[in-house]
Amino acid sequence: MEASAGGVAAALANWNGMRYVGRCLDSLQAQSVGVSPVVVVDNGSTDGSREWIQQHYDGVEVLENPTNLGVAAGYNRAISACACADASYILILNTDVFLEPDFIARALHALTASPDLGAVTGRLFQEGTGELISGGFFLRPQIRITYRELTDEACEVFGATGAAVLYRRDVLEDLKVDGQYFDDDYFAYGEDIDLAWRTQILGWKVRYEPSARAYHVGSGSLEGRLRFLDKPALYQRHTLKNRYLTVVKNASPGTALRLLPWLLVSELLLWPYLLLRMPRRVPFLMMGLAEVVRLLPSALRKRRQIQRRRRVPADHIRRYLRWF
Repeated sequence: MEASAGGVAAALANWNGMRYVGRCLDSLQAQSVGVSPVVVVDNGSTDGSREWIQQHYDGVEVLENPTNLGVAAGYNRAISACACADASYILILNTDVFLEPDFIARALHALTASPDLGAVTGRLFQEGTGELISGGFFLRPQIRITYRELTDEACEVFGATGAAVLYRRDVLEDLKVDGQYFDDDYFAYGEDIDLAWRTQILGWKVRYEPSARAYHVGSGSLEGRLRFLDKPALYQRHTLKNRYLTVVKNASPGTALRLLPWLLVSELLLWPYLLLRMPRRVPFLMMGLAEVVRLLPSALRKRRQIQRRRRVPADHIRRYLRWF
């Protein structure tokens, strides 16, 4: 397949990704469309993966963070480095994702076909099982994602997971708030939902292109622990905290009112369940609510910036909400 456009760069963030990063980078090198530069930001890995990438992939630019600054900060630095290159498109890619050789070509073909498309994602399958595990997604009122209705037909979606998504570079620049693409305050989890919502507010569309296929381990740096209950406490806390930051920053008053009952019911069910399943962890997780309060002034300031630039009606988001 041919797809004519400006160059494509790739932005990756690595944290202890030794187990999968080589296969990921090999799949990038095997693409039918050239990718340059490939930028990997290492978030203070301790498993030797940073040194291994430097030794085995001369064409990959490795940038180092001294400690784990989080998924959002890692990708922000990688995307910024790509944006400085002469590339019109930037692929955001997890280090535990393996692309089929025509993934970028097919995504690029879709992206260049429509000027109002800001991003294209593909059909992602669980590595090992072949189960469809997202790529594009719609939004649940609990600020969770759902992809159950995605099939082998291309369609517009609310957003794309950060696992593998091709953006126009100028769209990513348009989406920045306080100089950030993803919000550093999120650290990890939910930052892609926040970016997706902002993408919609600013009038850009996101497309699910099922012919672009890839395979995703999921939580590769956490030994594949996909379920919320299986993740380390720190990541659980960020997951809980970031749902509220996302609503504060992006929801119109009308949408917030519609979401509120669902969020309240979700909280009433969640915390008793956590008390039963992991009682010793609950005090630490509840500190996430304190973090929301601490970050509220910053979130409200970002909200004002985002809402001032709104280019779609306030109820636009409802077409992408899936209540059940």
